Amino acid sequence: MKTRLPGSALRSLARPLLAATLAITFVVSQVGCAGPQQRAVEDQDDEADAQNPSIEVPRVSRGPAPLSDGNDPLPQVNLTAPILFQLLAAEIAVQRGQTGSAASTYLTLAQQTRDPRLARRATELALAERSLERAQQSAALWKDLAPTSALASQTVETLWLSTGRLADAEPLLARRLAQARDEGKVDEAYRHLQRVLPRAPDKSAALTMLERLAKPDDKVASARSALAAVAHAAQMYDRAAEEGVAASRLQPDDEQLAVTAARYTQQSAGGPLAAGAFLDQYLKRHPKATEARHTYAQMLAAGGNVDGARAQMELGLRQDPDNPTLLFALAQIAYQTQQSALAEDYLQRYVKLPPGIQRDNDPAFLFLAQIAEDNKRPAEAITWLEQVRRGEQYLTAVVRRALLMGRIGKVDEARDLLRNTSVTSNRDRVQLTSAEAAVLREAQRNQEAFDVLSAALERLPNNPELLYDHGMAAERIDKLPVMEASLRKLIQLRPDHAHAYNALGYTFADRNIRLEEAQGLIEKALQLSPEDPHIVDSLGWVQYRRGRNEEAIATLRRAYAIRPEADIAAHLGEVLWHTGRAEEARKLWREARGREPNNETLKQTLARLNVSL
Repeated sequence: MKTRLPGSALRSLARPLLAATLAITFVVSQVGCAGPQQRAVEDQDDEADAQNPSIEVPRVSRGPAPLSDGNDPLPQVNLTAPILFQLLAAEIAVQRGQTGSAASTYLTLAQQTRDPRLARRATELALAERSLERAQQSAALWKDLAPTSALASQTVETLWLSTGRLADAEPLLARRLAQARDEGKVDEAYRHLQRVLPRAPDKSAALTMLERLAKPDDKVASARSALAAVAHAAQMYDRAAEEGVAASRLQPDDEQLAVTAARYTQQSAGGPLAAGAFLDQYLKRHPKATEARHTYAQMLAAGGNVDGARAQMELGLRQDPDNPTLLFALAQIAYQTQQSALAEDYLQRYVKLPPGIQRDNDPAFLFLAQIAEDNKRPAEAITWLEQVRRGEQYLTAVVRRALLMGRIGKVDEARDLLRNTSVTSNRDRVQLTSAEAAVLREAQRNQEAFDVLSAALERLPNNPELLYDHGMAAERIDKLPVMEASLRKLIQLRPDHAHAYNALGYTFADRNIRLEEAQGLIEKALQLSPEDPHIVDSLGWVQYRRGRNEEAIATLRRAYAIRPEADIAAHLGEVLWHTGRAEEARKLWREARGREPNNETLKQTLARLNVSL
């Protein structure tokens, strides 16, 4: 039913009415934005970004914009009940995760009303849905309806560049750069191109286009920097180094340009030596450039010159003794060179820095805990972990605390810690459950571990991590049918889960049953992850079970070469033992026991074979 008013009154009220309606839908969307459906959309969006790194999705607001961001006149729209209903229904659809339907509704309304705000919302929803075709259609309409909107133009450009429509995008970019030159914003324009163009599907074509666009700006550092980034993305490393160095020379005091140029040079024909020489010259002019010195030290360390890397860090630290970046980097170098006491000293200095010095202590607390754990000081490690605050590192710290508490006999306290840690996502909840099962497993309380995982699976029956852990827990208490059911369900849900195939195949092989099927499962796992040492070990073990001893020895030697672990040594040694190579087996077992004296597989193998080393 239409709202009927005299013409002049209708025209004066049309715009406020639609604006009010958009405001209502905005409130609807914001009320639900923290709810599970909206979080699910955002999680899917983040996951899609990780899976599609070649496409940069413009980050426009997910909430509808009540006003245009340009100076374009808004249309005179007669608000009707159907329009109001469709707007509200679309926002409710968003809250229910039906983003595609909502995007389609907004696009249809935008086409009917010619309102750019609706076209913008259609674009936002299409991007959230990862529907690039619909996003391009909506964004093009948005740009047509709001020709002065910088955000609309930039969204169209980004979509065209990300999907390879370079010829369509080039005239828009040329106009943008011309305007940027007039307004003194050329650096901002090139920074945008530097972010977007390396993601174009045809990076060589993107570089060629940028060369044309940037011809007037060959003395502009940001233009040369953008050319360097796109050349690097196109794997034209010499060209990237050339442009990066040119950018740095145009702004010789800019530390970030110098660091970037050195990194490009490192990958060019000049290699690490040329990159190091470039940074060395920069540091002579700017001795307090912390990031440049840190980068130089990293390059030296990567080239095996650990002493040179440490010297650079120490030089920087003498100039700036309270620099947290240098202290942490020196701790890493010391730890990597097995100087744990020195690493600990640097980290102690790091966490005791004055409160006004900006840094994050949590990674240092985790690092100190790792050093204490390495040196058999679990109680001290727990104390460090207790200092980690709520945030990015908190859950990792809680899990490690619980595992260490379990290892010193505080199993029930560890379980209480895990159960009383509040989390907001199923992913984190599963991590805590898996940790509780691990604490129980290490305490040989296998039935309880199985029960914990079974209860968790009742709440989340299709969770891959729980299914895998549940299968392994079932095997430990000889519930083979349950184990097989969990792993086969996992394989059905995740056909590319190599370790599910491997675990099932290895279990059959280890129990000396269904050996042909076991080998097929393990070979499937190996197709999915051909260099995984544990899967290679499983293949060698099933070959041994099937009487193919020489094949087994060759396969197990390959697994041991990839990763010389005691579990693999136990298997290889057993095959060697049974083929008359007892001395070689003993030598292998001694080496493995020296590295992992408490390895259960090795202990059980030696006990079963009645071998004394």
